[in-house]
Amino acid sequence: MNNFFTDTLELDKFLEYDLVLKKDHILKKALQTPQRIKNKKALFFDKGNRLNNTDKFSSLERIRIVVDSLAMDASIEEICRKENISQRTYVSWRNDFLEAFKAYSEELLNREKLSLTTKELILKESNVEAYNFFKTYIDLDSNKNLVIPKGEKLSTYSSFHGIENIIVLKKVNNFRQINKHFEELNSKLPNNGILMGCFETFNARAQRKVIYRIPVLKQIYFGFEFIFKRVFPKLRYLNKFYFLVTKGKNRLLSKAESLGRLVSCGYDILDYKIIDGIHYFAAKKVKEPAFDMSPSYGPLFKMKRVGKNGKIIGVYKFRTMHPYSEYLQDYILKLNGYAITGKPANDFRLVPYGKLLRRYWLDELPQLINLLKGDLKLVGCRPVSQRYFEDIPKEIQELRLTQKPGCIPPYVALNRMGSVDSVLQAEREYLLEKIAHPYTTDTKYFFKAIYNIIIKQKRSA
Repeated sequence: MNNFFTDTLELDKFLEYDLVLKKDHILKKALQTPQRIKNKKALFFDKGNRLNNTDKFSSLERIRIVVDSLAMDASIEEICRKENISQRTYVSWRNDFLEAFKAYSEELLNREKLSLTTKELILKESNVEAYNFFKTYIDLDSNKNLVIPKGEKLSTYSSFHGIENIIVLKKVNNFRQINKHFEELNSKLPNNGILMGCFETFNARAQRKVIYRIPVLKQIYFGFEFIFKRVFPKLRYLNKFYFLVTKGKNRLLSKAESLGRLVSCGYDILDYKIIDGIHYFAAKKVKEPAFDMSPSYGPLFKMKRVGKNGKIIGVYKFRTMHPYSEYLQDYILKLNGYAITGKPANDFRLVPYGKLLRRYWLDELPQLINLLKGDLKLVGCRPVSQRYFEDIPKEIQELRLTQKPGCIPPYVALNRMGSVDSVLQAEREYLLEKIAHPYTTDTKYFFKAIYNIIIKQKRSA
């Protein structure tokens, strides 16, 4: 396996280089010896303590004597006579010092060669900006990194001992089984290990094609391409035809799907940066993969929501977000927080038509299925995710758990703003009123909501 490690120097080459250095430079480097070399040095000085007349010499004095002899090219007899030590003692000190110094220099040169090789490889297959982005999150001089070029597969590498970070230069779009690849990389990394790579969104890919600048033709071309490369891979039977033709290369991916797949496979997104139309990402392994074997791709999907008494229910909706978006909620909230509408701010997970569906509640029509199943009632607090539920004040959490969620939320009936505070205040008022008047509250709120929607043209947040 080629991990871009370097060969070691021969002793005679090292000594030739060693003797032209200044005395203080040699001493400084020797004292900066890594831990494994320090262990050898400790053994060296323990040996010296067993020799006659040597216990009066400190560690630094012994190093000084050896360095002086090398720098001045003095004879062994002169050094031993000057320092009043035996030739056996001096030879032992010198040999162990040179061994330790050689090992340190080899490691230093290894790091320099590794850094150069890694940089050349990244620059060859990407660019300087990508190299600088990678350098921000990992030490590219370290031999604890594994760089996988575009033409190589993960299966090529048999040993991952000591590897803490992996850079994959091949675009995620060209992985035949994206999640499986991320999961396998997860298994090779230690906890908190860094995975870095890149992907291209379908919008960026379209913009670099010449046909993108031709009206009408671009709509036809990209329409067919979207259906074949975006829809076919996600439909049973048709996906087999797609993979047979394309071998899984040049998949059309969105930013939300690419990052969401990473999170589902056990990573936290540290950062991403767009360089020449390519998204480069840095992600940290934090847990084992979710192994979601049946992700939702179609227009109708089921979301996990908190129901009465804390029971997790599946609420149906028409899709307004890209696949795997549900895994990014924590990341989006951490990145941007909530907007005044009560939704996550600057939410790149939305598909282009998503805002229209949400504005007129069209995305929530499938909740009628939940109404028939008994998971929801007609009027009530909207069903929310576990993550959102945890952000709600304790008092409202407890009130919510006493009631089923509903299709028509209180803030619509009370004609309030869609901000988090306004929605929560409306829910609090509704829940207290519902407890006080359990039989009439929902009817009252239903007709208020219909009036606000039709007459006052109340729209969804």
